This record gives sequence, C-alpha cells and structure tokens, in this order.
Amino acid sequence: MEKLSKEYLNLPNQTGCLYIIATPIGNVDDITLRAIKLLETVDFIVCEDTRKTSKLLASLNLSKKILISYNDHNAKKKRPYIINQLLLNKSFGIVSDAGTPLISDPGFKLVQECYLNKIKVTHAPGPSSIINAIVLSNLPSDQFYFGGFISSNKIGKEKKILLSKYYQMTGIWFDTCNRLLHTLKTMFKIYGNRNVSIMRELTKTYEEVILSDLEKIQSIITNRIENNMPLKGEIVIVVEGYKFNQGLNIDEIKKNINEKLINFSLRDTVNMVVSETGLSKKVIYNEAIKLNDKK
Repeated sequence: MEKLSKEYLNLPNQTGCLYIIATPIGNVDDITLRAIKLLETVDFIVCEDTRKTSKLLASLNLSKKILISYNDHNAKKKRPYIINQLLLNKSFGIVSDAGTPLISDPGFKLVQECYLNKIKVTHAPGPSSIINAIVLSNLPSDQFYFGGFISSNKIGKEKKILLSKYYQMTGIWFDTCNRLLHTLKTMFKIYGNRNVSIMRELTKTYEEVILSDLEKIQSIITNRIENNMPLKGEIVIVVEGYKFNQGLNIDEIKKNINEKLINFSLRDTVNMVVSETGLSKKVIYNEAIKLNDKK
C-alpha cells in the first residue's frame, strides 16, 4: 500500500494526535478503510499485545510499525513516554486486541492524560462486540446498558447483578465460557426468568447465537458440556430488562428497596430506586426509612 501523506489524513501540523482505532473483533474483512490508512501512517501504534497487532498488520500487508505494548500491567509506566512523544508532535494510534479500544481496557487513562495536556484525540470508529451483540440478540435495542466483565468473585458478581435488577432496559455483559453456567444461575436467582441471548465467536466462521430464557439456557449449556460440546471463546450475554408485571406497585417497590439496603446505604438506595422508578423521592425515602428501621 502506498503510504498516505499526513495532509491526506488531516493529521495536525503543530500538535501530536492520538487516534483511537477500532479493529476487527474476528473477521479481518471488517477493518475500515480509515483504520488501514491510519495504521499505515501514524508514527507509533499503542496496543495490548504486540504479537496480535503484528499479526493484524501482516494480514493487511501493512509495513512494519513501531509498536508499544500498553496493558493493565505496564500502562502507568508507559503513559509518560507516550504523552511526551505526543507533545513532540508525534502521531499515535491506539488499538485493542479486538474491537473498539477503551471498552474494558486501560486506554481510558491515556485519553484522560491527553486531554489534560491539550493533546488532540479523535476516534476512527468500527467494529464493537457490544453493538454486534445487541443487534443479534432479538431483544429491545432502543435502550441498553453495558455491565462490563462479570466478576469472577461470587459476592462481587451477585452484588453487580443485583444492582442492575430493576433496570428497565436490555443488559449486555462479557463473560468467559468457564464461568458462564454459574453466571446464568446467579442471574436466574436474582432476575427471575427473563429472555437471554448467549453469543460467541462473533463475526467468525463459528459464530453462534443461542436464544432462550434464563431457566432453559442452563439446561442447554449443561447438555453441551455433558456431550463434550462446550462453548469456547469469550462470551457476550444479552439479557432482557426488568418489567413490572402490573405496573409500579408498593410490594415491588418494597422488595426493590429491601434488596438494595443489604448492600447499599439508605441514601444510595433511595437515589437508585428513584432513578429506576421515576417516583417521588419523598415517597421512596419514607418507605426506605420504615424498612430500614425494621432491620
């Protein structure tokens, strides 16, 4: 590929620039033209794993670049050097191992440092497993939240899922195949039976989408394991949001408050329930006081 000029890419002439570059989550053909141009032209590429990024560059027939390893273990040490080079008018691209950078990776702090130092930051959008999952989930996509990676700690997992119990929107979570069954059991215990979509190998040859509900999906996953056909790879869980059976009622509200008071302060509980239900803060506070006094 002919190397493109910085003028063509609108790279700044007097200041460095950090380009947040989305890369494929599985299928290399999903790379955007802009991403290819930037990967070819920037002075440095910041990446989680230099081996994986080198493989991507080779598959795109791009020339060798200066790659800087940047991950949870070394990010704090690497940031000063990167910022210094940006201040010396160098251009950097930041990529993750797959998908859009900054989603559950340390790139966020680098972007913060850039803004603090008045360094230009821009994004070359592209593949994202979150967006890919929501559009394939067969669940409402007009409103959704991203819960991040499910905690491997049992208490941490239950607390985070409990916090989202009354969100009236579709939820998206990342998990591993080894922890998936326990996660589904925990969700069923806390959420009750809701529709759910389990996805793996998105955009790849063996892409799989399993549509079911939280009760039945446990049997499906268990049968896969028993028949030596377990799910492999990283997992995306998309789960239906909360629905009041008969609108807002006092029993549901009391149950919501009681569950939150187990893990949260009275003040935080009131604020969360008000946010979830849209009811008067005074009404929720009065109910919370009564329930808290009974504990």
